[in-house]
Amino acid sequence: MVKHFLLLSVIIFAGWFDQTPIRIHSHNDYAHKKPFYEAIRNKAFSIEADVFVVGDSLMVAHSKEEIKAGNTLENMYLKPILTLSKTKEFYSFQLMIDFKESWDLTYPVLLKTLKPYEKLFSKGGKKVSIVISGNRPSHHTFHLYPEMIKFDGLPGVNYAPEDLKKITMISANFADYSKWKGVGEIPEADRQKLFTLIFAAHQIHKPFRFWGAPDTEDYWKQSMSGIINTDKVTEATAYFKQKHLM
Repeated sequence: MVKHFLLLSVIIFAGWFDQTPIRIHSHNDYAHKKPFYEAIRNKAFSIEADVFVVGDSLMVAHSKEEIKAGNTLENMYLKPILTLSKTKEFYSFQLMIDFKESWDLTYPVLLKTLKPYEKLFSKGGKKVSIVISGNRPSHHTFHLYPEMIKFDGLPGVNYAPEDLKKITMISANFADYSKWKGVGEIPEADRQKLFTLIFAAHQIHKPFRFWGAPDTEDYWKQSMSGIINTDKVTEATAYFKQKHLM
């Protein structure tokens, strides 16, 4: 009986996932040929920037060795967002800021950096959500942070209701659950593990994102996750629009 129930659940929710609108997460957006602008042109739901603290600035780079003068969070993202907000192309999306250094070091600099742009993150109307990933504070304290600060959640964490409200999605490393390289069919055993994670996230009413997943059409075709983590924003957007999933 239990086996049949689980099979029925998989069938029902697989059908539900097939109808779930796809949203695009522009992974390591700053490394793209046209950072910010390609993602915005494709109406990406989420745009990711990794940051390091240098003096009183947040520098956008994948590693400290790759930091380039002028590539601040303000120059690459906040100023362009402010300009965009004054046009009819402005829409609501999230800016995911991945803290590569400690929370205690990075958070005060982030608050100082965001202050001149606070109106972009205010309640009501079109706005940008600031979502923190990477080095985060204790999840028990999420509810203590300002309304404009949200968090990227993790699977398997029993979040208190007030902290869960601060989470925009649940994210996990695909490679922790599957070694599949993105060609052909996902092995059934791996598919079940992936499905279990996504199902658990939907049980707490949160969308799910796999980072580190294969960035291929075979993966996009089989993905059960409503958020596609991709370095190929234009290609992925075109693919899902063609499938009428966006």
